[in-house]
Amino acid sequence: MLTALLTLTLTQLPTVNDFLDNAEIGDAQQYMQLRSRGAYEGQLVDKTKGNTVIKGSWKIDKDTLNVKAASCAGPACKEMKKDYSVKVTVVAARAMFIDSSAPKPFFQSGSYYCHYLGCEPRIGVEILSNAAGLGAMHAIEDHLIGKNRARNPPTTVVWIGPRPEGETKKSRIEICGRDPEKAKAGLDTLKADLADAAWFGEYTVVEAPAKDCFWDVRLYVRDDVAPPAKKRGEK
Repeated sequence: MLTALLTLTLTQLPTVNDFLDNAEIGDAQQYMQLRSRGAYEGQLVDKTKGNTVIKGSWKIDKDTLNVKAASCAGPACKEMKKDYSVKVTVVAARAMFIDSSAPKPFFQSGSYYCHYLGCEPRIGVEILSNAAGLGAMHAIEDHLIGKNRARNPPTTVVWIGPRPEGETKKSRIEICGRDPEKAKAGLDTLKADLADAAWFGEYTVVEAPAKDCFWDVRLYVRDDVAPPAKKRGEK
């Protein structure tokens, strides 16, 4: 049942074009605009030396964004005026992760939250379980999203991933080695968010076997986890 519902959810996800066409993407250091009809503009923000602005074009080929740089103005043009490509995987209604060849700090690999034609990099938290009930999975997802909403600014993007093979008899957190600093921040955040969810129970922390992950922390939920029953009238 869980597999069928997750499969249905995945088939209803936005497309790469839905997320990126006419979108603005970035953070305090950099941002880019993918304007309609293929016009591209990227800005590197530097309050000391001045901003660098790159203009050019973009197009999407299946799941890959290709950016061509045509002109540049600013102090960092030598480093920043480069063509690049970004492979995009849409993982939830408001979440994607990307594998990017963009020059730093532009549009770097990792997890992004997207909403209303805007995307920003965040700590990626994926929730997985072989057999935990859908109600339990959504209870954990809702708990973590609720904690994130209370932050200013929000720091994580949370989604339920596809069901893994093999039993998940014990809960655990896996940390990705791609960006150790971001993974540590994700681990600290996840521990804090689970601290008042006693029903979730104990868990261990391990490093992910591969470092080519684009999430930052993965929460494996034990198969028999049971959230508290909701009270009458509680949503």
